[in-house]
Amino acid sequence: MALTLFEYVTSNNDGVMLMARDEPLLVEALIQKDAIDGHFDLREASTHDRQTVVLAHLETFGRIAAGKYERGELNYHDLAGLRVAHIRVSLFDIKASGLLRHVGAQRPEA
Repeated sequence: MALTLFEYVTSNNDGVMLMARDEPLLVEALIQKDAIDGHFDLREASTHDRQTVVLAHLETFGRIAAGKYERGELNYHDLAGLRVAHIRVSLFDIKASGLLRHVGAQRPEA
């Protein structure tokens, strides 16, 4: 089966988590907090601010994560009997993709 589109799952102090499937695998992608803050020049951003930014660019972040998945840039772990592929999207990954233009220090619209 082909990798499905990434969807938003949750936000926490580590960043924003997206999830896709490639049966029988679950594929989770963590968009790291520092990557979001660094690329979008966010200062003192809240979890909600980061979530808003990622949701506004969900398709693009999904493409970045899918690229890392296809290149095998991931780790695996088991969770409740399921095999999970874990991807960490860094600031380097965002910049190297060339998919997101740099946005200056503006708070995301709520």
